[in-house]
Amino acid sequence: MLQPESISRFPALAALLIALGASPSFACRSSFPDSGAAAVTAHALTALAVVEVRLTVQSPSVLPSPLKVVLAAKDDQFSSVLSNLAVAADYVFTAEAFGDRGQLLAHGMAAGVVISKGQTTTVIIYLNEINQPSPYHNSGPLIDAITLSASSVTPGGQIAVGATAHDPDSGQTATLVFSWTPATACGAISDVNTVPGTDFAHPSESTAAWTAPQADEKCSITLVVKDSFGLANSAVFAISVTSSPGGVGSARVSAVFNGAPIISVLTADPAQISLDGPTSGVMAALATDPEDDTLSYSWTVPSDSFCTVQFATPTEASTLFTVSGTAAGTTSCTFLVAVSDGYWPGTSFVRNVSTASLTLAVTPPVVVQVPPIFGIAYQSRDIATSGSLVTFAAIASDPAGGNLTFAWSASPGAAPVAGDPVSLGLDPAFATAATWTVPDGEPDAGSDLVVSVTATSPVSNLQSTYNFCLGAACGRPQGGDAGGP
Repeated sequence: MLQPESISRFPALAALLIALGASPSFACRSSFPDSGAAAVTAHALTALAVVEVRLTVQSPSVLPSPLKVVLAAKDDQFSSVLSNLAVAADYVFTAEAFGDRGQLLAHGMAAGVVISKGQTTTVIIYLNEINQPSPYHNSGPLIDAITLSASSVTPGGQIAVGATAHDPDSGQTATLVFSWTPATACGAISDVNTVPGTDFAHPSESTAAWTAPQADEKCSITLVVKDSFGLANSAVFAISVTSSPGGVGSARVSAVFNGAPIISVLTADPAQISLDGPTSGVMAALATDPEDDTLSYSWTVPSDSFCTVQFATPTEASTLFTVSGTAAGTTSCTFLVAVSDGYWPGTSFVRNVSTASLTLAVTPPVVVQVPPIFGIAYQSRDIATSGSLVTFAAIASDPAGGNLTFAWSASPGAAPVAGDPVSLGLDPAFATAATWTVPDGEPDAGSDLVVSVTATSPVSNLQSTYNFCLGAACGRPQGGDAGGP
C-alpha cells in the first residue's frame, strides 16, 4: 500500500491505480479469520402454492446442533445468505417447502458442501414434490358376446344384432360406447340402444337392427366398443344375404379378442419448459401390445393448448420436440400420444387405440444470484491519529443489474458521513464515498480501526461488505465479505 506521503504527490485515482498494480492490498478477506459464507437459493419444483421454505444446516465436524432458518421469498424463489460459517467440507443443507396449511409439499438437499475461508459458497437446491401423481393406467374394454336373430336374411330384410361387453377397470363398464358399422353398400344400422352395466358379472348391453341391402351378397359388420379414455376393442362378423327360394343360409358368429396397446412410460428431456425462449428436447413413449401387433404412434397437443409445439417425427415412438412459444400466464404444456395396433384384416377399422398424456411445467430460467462485487477502493491515509479526518471511497457493481445502496459504519466511533465522490475531490467513477473523524484517544497502540461499507442489491437482496483498516498493524490485506439480506 502507498505511504501517506506518496498519495499526496498524485491525484487520488491515479495514486490508487498505481497501488493496485503494485501490491495485493485490495484482496478480499473475511471479517472472521476462519469463516466463510453460503448463498442459498431454493426452487420449489411443484405446481402447488408454496408459502414458506425452511432451511436446516448441519455439519458433524463444526456444528454441535442443526442450524434452522427460514429463506426469504422473492418472486418464484427463496434465498438467503448465511455468513460467518465455520470452515468445513461436510455441510448438509436441507430445504423443505410448506403450504398455507403448514403441510409439507416438497423437499431437497445438498450434501458435501464446502465452506472455504473468506469465500461465499453458492448453494442451489431444487425441491421436488412429495406426493407424485399416480402413474397412468387404463385397460381396454372386452367384448363378451355377440348375438344375431338369424343366420341369413333376404334382400331388404332385417335382423336384430346384440352384444355384451365389460371393462376391467372399476367404474368403466358403465361408460362403454357401442358402434355398429356395416361394410360399404352393406345395408344400414338403426334403433341402437345401450343399457349400461357395472362389471364382468353385469356387463353393458347394446342392441340394434340391421337392414340388409337389396342384392345377394355376404356382408360384414364391425362392432367397436370404446371406453371413456378412448381405448377400444372391436369384432367383425359376416351375414349372408340371399334371395334363393326357401334358401337356408348360415352365419358363423365369432368374437375375436384383441388387447389394446399398453402405454407404460412417457418421458421427456428436459422435463420442464423454459419461460425464457424456445425449449427443445426429446419425448418418448414406451408401449407394448398383448398380441405383439405392430404399433403406430401419433404425437399431438390438445386443441385448446396455449403452447406452440412442433414435433420432428410425430409418428415415431420417440420424437424431437420444440416449444416455440406459450401464451401469457401459461403454467404448463400438455403433450398427447395415441398408440394404435393396426386395422382389422380386410377393413379400414382400427383395432385398438390407447392414449396417454404428459404435462410439463413452464418455469422461468434458473437464476444464480451473487452478491455485489467491490472493485477499486481508496482511503486518504493508512495510519490515522486521534481527531484526524479520513476520506474513504469504493467502486462496486451489482451482477443482478440493480442500483446499489450503501451503508457506512465504523468500529469504534460514530458512523462515517456519506458524501458525493466528486464533492470530496474524487473521481466520479467511485460508487460511494464518505468521511470519518478518528475518535479521541484512538487508535490505541498496536490496535486497528475498521471502517466498513455495505452494498445492498435491490434485485437479489444480497449484500457485500468492504472493510477499510487504519492503524500501525494494518500491513495485512483488506477486503470484503458477502453478507445476507
